[in-house]
Amino acid sequence: MSVRRPFEYIGEAIRAGFDWAGGISLLLGRALLRGVQRPWGIYDVFNQIVALGIRSLPLSTLMGVFVGMALTWQFGEALMGFGAKNAVGSAAALALVRELVPTLMALTIGAKIATGVTAELGSMKVSEQIDAIASLGADPVKKLVWPRLVASTVTLPLLNIYGNVLALIGGAFIADIVFDVPAEYFYETYIDELYPMDYISGLVKSFTFGLLVGLIGCYQGFQTKFGTEAVGISTTNTVVATSVAIIVFDFVLTTIFLPVG
Repeated sequence: MSVRRPFEYIGEAIRAGFDWAGGISLLLGRALLRGVQRPWGIYDVFNQIVALGIRSLPLSTLMGVFVGMALTWQFGEALMGFGAKNAVGSAAALALVRELVPTLMALTIGAKIATGVTAELGSMKVSEQIDAIASLGADPVKKLVWPRLVASTVTLPLLNIYGNVLALIGGAFIADIVFDVPAEYFYETYIDELYPMDYISGLVKSFTFGLLVGLIGCYQGFQTKFGTEAVGISTTNTVVATSVAIIVFDFVLTTIFLPVG
């Protein structure tokens, strides 16, 4: 019995993971099928973009500026040992645009969006508001999931673009003040190092992360159980699920856009 028990736990965890992935996939399919039908809920989508995106601008500003400054400082210190501090712009460009800005924005802003959606829908589930919407003849997926899914998918790429601009500004500031590399030269080397596919890969990652964030947030909210602690448990699970999903899909997308050789 003591030998079998660990394997039983592993089997249960794998089965729960497949059940969770299946539930997420079914919710995505239902949202896509019903969301494209009229009415499209443009007003609801716009409200969610304001709630999820515009209210995240202060945090996005801090993330973009300080990520750019921190990474530029790290690269500058490393390159000074080789007498190549003027290459700091080229070194920082690829790391920021391809990887750090999209991923860190998703892990912070995305987690904030997902937990907010889970808490809101979870509270509605506990107070039976979702059942009330269904009893009135409206579709909860169409009314609640679709606007939030579209808003998060649109919002995160826009915040990624905004964060990239701020990361460039923060990096140029550190390069000029700390390493005596003119901001204009940093900008030129930064832009020259990037190709269209670098921008595309960052946007595709942000688009994928935004879809995952909205989907996980809505799914966990709908799966909230009844009870005083249910919303808190769902919110905690959302943070874990969102972080793991972002890291896994970041690796998958990186292997697609950066093939070996």
